[in-house]
Amino acid sequence: MAEALAAMPQDKPKKAKRAGRPVYLEFKRMVDPDTGEVRLALLADSGVDKFLLKERGYKSGDKVRAELKQPRNSKFHRLVHALGRMCVDQIEDFQGLLAHDAVKRLQRETGLCCDMQTIDLPGIGKLDVAVAQSISFDSMDEASFRELYQGICRHIAARYWPTLTEDQVADMAELMPEVV
Repeated sequence: MAEALAAMPQDKPKKAKRAGRPVYLEFKRMVDPDTGEVRLALLADSGVDKFLLKERGYKSGDKVRAELKQPRNSKFHRLVHALGRMCVDQIEDFQGLLAHDAVKRLQRETGLCCDMQTIDLPGIGKLDVAVAQSISFDSMDEASFRELYQGICRHIAARYWPTLTEDQVADMAELMPEVV
């Protein structure tokens, strides 16, 4: 029996599918060389985006189906990480963390943009745990991201710096050097 099992072809382990990296495009008015008509065209936003399109085998004339989204404000994204760095530098409870880890901790503490999971701990019972959602550009829209940032500033003022307002915490974060 063991020999029969050993002789059977073994399935190769499946490669983990890598999350597709988004391609950033820019709308430009262009002249269609075939008709001379001015048209709105999508062009690769950078050399990296051009490379990604080429790597995926796209060429002129290909028709594609796409879901278009406005990218989030990258300056604001960096500001959230500056807020995390500020907490690491200024609040003892956050010392030793990376800026991103501080942001995730604050996200869990506020409960904003979190999913609740119930974990059953043997001998202890069930425990509800906040799991922070991704704040990546492609996972969270601008409005949710702003709500999270404001909520974190409000939380920091209430829990860690009660002598400051939410706006003062936000102003301090803007003074931090870039982190990302």
